[in-house]
Parts: sequence; C-alpha cells; structure tokens
Amino acid sequence: MKNIFESINYVETKTAVKNMMGLYKLLLLRLEENEMPRVTTKYGLTYSGSTSCNSTKSSVESYVIKKIVLDNKMNEYLTKIITAFNKLDETERKYLYLKFLTDSAMSDDQIMPQCHMCLRSFRELKKMAFIKFAMALGIEVYN
Repeated sequence: MKNIFESINYVETKTAVKNMMGLYKLLLLRLEENEMPRVTTKYGLTYSGSTSCNSTKSSVESYVIKKIVLDNKMNEYLTKIITAFNKLDETERKYLYLKFLTDSAMSDDQIMPQCHMCLRSFRELKKMAFIKFAMALGIEVYN
C-alpha cells in the first residue's frame, strides 16, 4: 500500500481536490435550503438529492428537459463527492470539512488545534486526507 501512496503526485492531487471542492461549493449554490447536505456530529455528510418536483407543462419543454438533465448530473456529482467524503475516517473528514466546507475558509494553523495534533501528525493527516479523498473520487494524479 505504501508504494501506491509514493507513486501519487501529492501536489497535483491536492490541486485536483481543491478544484473539486471549489466546484462542489458552487453546485451548493443551486440547491434550495432544504436540499443542502447536512453535517453529522462525526463530520459525515448526508444528502438526499433534489426533493423538488421537476414536472411542468410549459411550452418550453426543451429548456425543462435540459434543466432536469443538469439537475440529475448535479445530484450525481454531489452524491459522488459525499460518498467519497464519508469513506474517510473522522479526523480526515474533520480536516477537509474545516478547510473547505465551512462558511469562512480556515487556515491549517487554525485547524491544527481543533484536531488536537502535533505538527508532524497534522501534516500526515492532511496528506492522507487529500490522497484518500482523491482516490475515492478517482482524481488522484500519479508521477
């Protein structure tokens, strides 16, 4: 297993995860308040998908069909991210949640005390969180 982690380009994988989380936050802007993913006490995410009814009898059916297809793709994407996020252990989820999913972005210096770790352990946690999350999403970059 160690050889797999050594063959992953950490810097590019970290960039891919940051880009993915940025897109995730943009997609959340399209959701209604009652459709937003919820955070559990152990930093897990729950998401039930769209609860709105997309059936309409308008003369602009092609627009509605495109919107439904886009909404379905968005729901699939959100579900994929949440499933990958929930595969991580609690401390890895906590780190990624505090880093990317809070309203105000937190720096690593602010997150480390909340994780109750020394600097060395925190750096290892951070690296593993990015790599494991990227692997769960299938976006890891190899050397």
